[in-house]
Amino acid sequence: MPAVRDTTVGRTRGLTAGPTQRTSGSTPADPLNAPNALDLEPSATAQTLLALAKALIGDAVVTEAEQQLLQTVPACEDAAQLQALTKAIRRGDDPLGALFCRLFHATTRRPEGQTFTPAPVVQGMVNWALRQGRKVTRLVDPGAGSGRYTLAGLRAFPEAEAVAVEKDPLVALLLRANLAAADLSHRAAVLVGDYRELSLAPVDGPTLFIGNPPYVRHHDISPGWKTWYAYCLTHAGLKGSQLAGLHLHFFLKTRQLAVPGDFGVFVTAAEWMDVNYGQALRDMLANGLGGTEIHVVAPELQVFEDAMVSAAITCFSPEATQADAPLRFQSIQAPAELLTLPPGREIPRETARQERKWSVLLRGGRPARQPGQMELGELFQVSRGQVTGLNRVWVHGPGAPALPEAYLVPSITDASDISAAPGQEIGPLQTLRRVVCLPRDLAPLPAAHRRAIDTFLAWAQSQGAHEGYIARHRKPWWHVHLRDPAPIVMTYMGRRPPAFAFNAAGARLINVAHGLYPRQPMSEAQLRRLVQWLNANVSIEGGRVYAGGLTKFEPSEAMRILLPRDLLA
Repeated sequence: MPAVRDTTVGRTRGLTAGPTQRTSGSTPADPLNAPNALDLEPSATAQTLLALAKALIGDAVVTEAEQQLLQTVPACEDAAQLQALTKAIRRGDDPLGALFCRLFHATTRRPEGQTFTPAPVVQGMVNWALRQGRKVTRLVDPGAGSGRYTLAGLRAFPEAEAVAVEKDPLVALLLRANLAAADLSHRAAVLVGDYRELSLAPVDGPTLFIGNPPYVRHHDISPGWKTWYAYCLTHAGLKGSQLAGLHLHFFLKTRQLAVPGDFGVFVTAAEWMDVNYGQALRDMLANGLGGTEIHVVAPELQVFEDAMVSAAITCFSPEATQADAPLRFQSIQAPAELLTLPPGREIPRETARQERKWSVLLRGGRPARQPGQMELGELFQVSRGQVTGLNRVWVHGPGAPALPEAYLVPSITDASDISAAPGQEIGPLQTLRRVVCLPRDLAPLPAAHRRAIDTFLAWAQSQGAHEGYIARHRKPWWHVHLRDPAPIVMTYMGRRPPAFAFNAAGARLINVAHGLYPRQPMSEAQLRRLVQWLNANVSIEGGRVYAGGLTKFEPSEAMRILLPRDLLA
């Protein structure tokens, strides 16, 4: 496992926080945030940010990685600016975090999970913790960022100390600067490293885990940490997928650290409530981690400005695992509700354990199947189209080198191919774009074909087509294998219910759509009748709603669509 270099003691070790260690963390601005009161120069740079942090931190002890950064700049000597900065931080603003987000674009921060939380969400989560009526001895802020949760928590719980874990040395310096300006450094320990390596000494009283675990997709998680995740789940008697994002790793680590009497509240993307890899977290919340409340923010309230995802605020307490202790689910529809997190609808814990799609519980549970109804999955296996790894290369376009027609397969490459299909029917093939499908073994091909393919592959490599996650896990990297045509195809992402079409032309699919494969032979008339009924009757309610109003139907959700049993009679 990766280790953390602690230069204060000059040795490599895991993160350890005892009751007397101190530090803190926070998180920058979002669309729900009020504007920062302090305006920093538009020409400010990363050096400006470091100079301000260096001046605020003073001669405090920092890690070697942080010290290397501080040595690149002199401390800011503008007394007026430092005074205004300190005043803003003490007022609860986060101008340093806001400047960091301005200097480093979301596309740069996203692979590290650096999506900062807006102030109303932070305050609402702290308010929830206060309402629990517990005397907090210690705060733990994983992925602490610039320290927003840590500072808010220390202000709310004046007798608590904080452990803030932040992996990025630059952001850790902002965290230290915020603590110093707020005169809270003596109550906080900033640990520069990976939260998954943290160990906590016992304390006399509850620990509050609070924060925004970083959202990093599994593609950017090392194999070693994926192995750690799988091993720890197995050791806990849980099953899980290595496709889980980093936020699930943080929940699992919290389950390991928390003891009865502790409690916590995290904000994450809400997709774990429904997707397959989220089953491990659902099992944790229904069992050992002790889920108590889940507040799902309406898609219209986009919490994270640089991530098009709906947010879920998850509350937990390890002792809340009794079979008779219900879980509460609440939909947050207005910004004011973020500050109060009102109690939601009670759902029996056993119901939560049995339900694989928790967004259904948000609506009070799954509607009972009525007599005479059946699920679409009884008739069809629904499968997503093929992932190419880089559509701009593998969907043959005008800028790509020419290839023989034998390797260009007419396919559905855009949702509009289905939603705009005349008469709800795919055809003819000539109207569709082509996907490049090359054989695994190129050696037996005719020389002319091989020359054209070699030219194309050289161009594809220049576009990076061999370097992506999919290509690296495909043998060989150029072999895009398309499934047999599905007789019915459907869109799965949009601001409207999914569209269905009869695939009369026999087009193949890439991952812009799902294919419906019959479990038993069906006539063309039956397939067309089913397409008409689905387009007329499937509502947006059955999907998963993302920030911005996009609704997604995973294959499992599509297979739960209810339809009349006699529809195909």
